[in-house]
Amino acid sequence: MARVRLSLPDMAAPSRPSATAAASTRRAARGGIGQAAYERIRNAILDCTFLPGLALSEQAVSAQLGVSRAPVRDAFRQLLSEGLIEVIPQCGTFVAPLNVARITDAIFVREAIECRAAELAAAAPKPDRVMLLDILNCQIAAADEGNYGQHLSTDEALHHSILVLAGHPHAWGPLRLARTGMNRIRHLAIPELGSHRIAIEQHRKVVEAIVAGDAPLAVSTMREHIRSPLTFLDAIARRCPDYFLSRSALG
Repeated sequence: MARVRLSLPDMAAPSRPSATAAASTRRAARGGIGQAAYERIRNAILDCTFLPGLALSEQAVSAQLGVSRAPVRDAFRQLLSEGLIEVIPQCGTFVAPLNVARITDAIFVREAIECRAAELAAAAPKPDRVMLLDILNCQIAAADEGNYGQHLSTDEALHHSILVLAGHPHAWGPLRLARTGMNRIRHLAIPELGSHRIAIEQHRKVVEAIVAGDAPLAVSTMREHIRSPLTFLDAIARRCPDYFLSRSALG
């Protein structure tokens, strides 16, 4: 990964801060650095800049990000809780391998949340539903330019917007967590399997159904979209078996 410098806001304190204000400023600065480090490392894992099984060193990652080891250590703790990294005693810290059981569980969670969200979104006010077309067009443009990072970020924006239309924006937390492993599958499938083109066509069907107010079609097309990463698993496992927790888990 290329060396990246974090861009942080100016945290300069007033000329004569109180002890309480100074402590608060220091905590805010540490929190901002820690969140930025977490997001950068997480994105590197999800877009497969950091591939499954890669050994991660606090020292090396902190040097790449241009921060101290403390925020990287905190980021590693968060990523461990999300299942994106693993710690093997006496061996070290690694990007977590792809886990088929986790991926199928994530599909279960996503179907429960997102199929219902698509149904409710189809009943939202028409001007709000039409706004999904703008996000879809941004994703199409990103794919046409070969900007797969932007393609995946607009993918996330589209799914989040459907939750908002459904009236359940706070469901994004568990949904975002469920999407993590599936995002890696999609990114690995982009170069040779064309998963970005498949996802765009599926998104088009979902968005058109929601904009048309066709709830049953919105649900069925969303379910097809959510289950589609399963079709890429065998091909990725044949090409990169070391990325998986266990080849036998594929059956």
